[in-house]
Formats: sequence, structure tokens, C-alpha cells
Amino acid sequence: MIEKGDEPSDEEVRRFDKKRKNKKVSNAEWVSTTDPSARITKLKDGRTHLAYKAEHVVDIDTELILAAEVYHGDHSDTKTLCDSVMEAQTHLSEAGLEAQIEEAVADKGYHAAEQLELVTSVGVRTYVPEPKRRGESRLSAKPVEQQRAVKGNRRRTKTAKNKRLQRLRSERVERSFAHVCDTGGSRRTWLRGIDKVRKRLLTSALVRNLGLVMRKLFGIGTPRGLQGEGGSAGLMQLAWLLIAAMKNLWDTHARLGARPTESRLQLLTVGGPQEYALRSTGC
Repeated sequence: MIEKGDEPSDEEVRRFDKKRKNKKVSNAEWVSTTDPSARITKLKDGRTHLAYKAEHVVDIDTELILAAEVYHGDHSDTKTLCDSVMEAQTHLSEAGLEAQIEEAVADKGYHAAEQLELVTSVGVRTYVPEPKRRGESRLSAKPVEQQRAVKGNRRRTKTAKNKRLQRLRSERVERSFAHVCDTGGSRRTWLRGIDKVRKRLLTSALVRNLGLVMRKLFGIGTPRGLQGEGGSAGLMQLAWLLIAAMKNLWDTHARLGARPTESRLQLLTVGGPQEYALRSTGC
């Protein structure tokens, strides 16, 4: 019994809420009144939030983000692999490059026979670890094309090359999320609607790529990179370097007769850990 004037503590309120009957905690039964696009999502650390899922497609060699997407918090990773690879390839083509994606690396959360078959059908080799499943395998009941794709992927994931690629995948994808979500401030959003959240994530990914390009060309591109260069003097020096570099690129382009550069994109990695879901405050 709570006497008059006594207020229950936060812990007491939480215990009461856990035992409350007819409580709606399913996305099928409950919709946020402030952000209908947000979904109830359980993160890896056990916390529950209204959230979105963020996903990056990263080139392992250059660490550039080739594609970034935001999904609803309850969207399954097993449905996105092929779309992510094709989106990255589309962006490369739109940029005027002739690079072709040849290999894709992802964690076990993206393993699905249907997706592996679709990715393999467009000429991309997959390196996706197979999760441990309860009960007997149902692979024999699937179409022959899917069986072939799963077995080929399984064979590749048992090689030393896969161990090296998975280590690089974890390192490069985690780094891209750290820059975009932590340094870039996209871990938490006050925006409403998945379209607005997606625009913000794409802008953060663009800034991340721009910083990588600037560091490659000029050695400067971090948020605090000009602090040691004398402030405004360093900014003027950077502007001069930008102008000189653009002139050199223009001259080179003219000498080559405006021929597009040819390259091969050997490898990309797909990642979107649930713990990096963008939390929506509904404000």
C-alpha cells in the first residue's frame, strides 16, 4: 500500500509495468503517436527503444561508404543483402566509374538462401558466415539454384581468406559507424519520419566520404585537422591546395581526352549492426 504523500520510485514503476496485464509491446499492436515510422526495437545490450536500423556498404580498400540506408527497426537483415549490393553498384555507375563489384562480405545476420542466390546470380561472390540453426537443415527442400549458392558460400567461408576478410569487415564497418553515428552525431535523432532520418544519415555518410578524400589528397580532413595549422592561416593554405589540385585534375582530364578511368572494385562489405539503430525520441 502506498500512503498519501508517498511517490513510487522509478524502479517500483518499472516493476509494476512489467507485471501489468494487457500491455501492448508489439509493433503489430502499437504505433507511436509522435513518430509512426519508428518501431519498438530491442538492441544488443538488452535495452528497448523506438528506433530505426542504419546500414552501410563500405569498400574495404578505400573505406568509402558506397551506399547507406535506413530501415524500420523491425526490418530483417536477411532481406537486404542483394538490394545493398545493387545500390552500391548503381552509385558507382552513376559516378561515371566502370568498376564492378566482384565480392561481398557480411556477417551471419545477412545469411539467407534467397539473398545468396540473388547476389550470386549477378556475378558477385559472397562471404557470409552461416549461423548455427536449431534442428535439421532444410536446405535440401530449397530450389537447386539456392542450394548451389549456399554450398558455394559455405565453402568460401571455411578458407583463410574469409577469416581475413571478416576481420577487415568488422574493423572498417565499425569505423564507419563510429564516424557517422558517434562523431557525426547520428546515433540519436530528433527528426520524425524515416525519410527525414534517411536524409540525415546520407548527409553524414557524404561528409565521412569527403573527409576521406580530403585526407587522401591533402593530408587534412578531420574535424580538428586545422587546429594545428594556425587557424585562419591553415584554412587559407587548404583553400590554395584545393584550387591547385582541381587545376591539376582538370589539366589531366583534358590531356586524357575526357576518357573515363577504368578500375575494378574487388571487394565491399555490408554491415548494419542492430546496436547502431538510430533512436527516435519522438520530439
